[in-house]
Amino acid sequence: MTDQAFTVRAADWKADAPLLRPIRQAVFIDEQRVPEELEWDELDIHCLHALALDTSGTPIGCGRLTTDGKIGRMAVLAPWRKAGVGGAILRFLIDEARRRGATECRLDAQIEAVDFYHRHGFIAEGDEFLDANIRHRRMRLTLPGRREIDSLAACRDAVTAVAAVARFDLTIFTHDL
Repeated sequence: MTDQAFTVRAADWKADAPLLRPIRQAVFIDEQRVPEELEWDELDIHCLHALALDTSGTPIGCGRLTTDGKIGRMAVLAPWRKAGVGGAILRFLIDEARRRGATECRLDAQIEAVDFYHRHGFIAEGDEFLDANIRHRRMRLTLPGRREIDSLAACRDAVTAVAAVARFDLTIFTHDL
C-alpha cells in the first residue's frame, strides 16, 4: 500500500493503449495467467477506459465500460492495491455510465473481488462460473434515477437504492417523517 496521491481520467484506446496495456499485461496475463488471446478483444476500441495515474504520471490502474454498460478489465498494479485506486476507477466508470443514461451497470467479478464490488452497491446474481479458468460471479448495480415516489414501499426502495451507492454519509431531508 502507498500513501501517494493518484488521479483517474478517461482514456481512449487509440491514444492511450500504450498506458493501458502494460497494466492489464501485468495483472491479468503475468499474475493471473489469463491467455493473451482472451485478454485482448475487439471491444477495447469501442469502450470508455478509465486510467489511474500516480502523481508522476505513471499508470497504476485501469478499467473499462462497454457501450452496453458492462464494467470490466479492472486492474490495479500490486503496489497500489488497498490504496483506494480500484474504488476510484469503479466510481469513475459508474458515474460515466450514469451520465450516459444507463439504468444499471453489470460486471463479472472474480470471486476474490465480490466483496469489493458489494461494498460499492453491486449485488451478486446467479451461480459461479469459470472465465479464463478463474472463478467469477455475475453482479449488477441499479443506477437510481429520477422517478415518482407514490407509496411507502417505493420510498423504501428509493432510499435503499440511494444508500447503496452513497460514498460516505447520507443525509435525507423530508417535510413529512
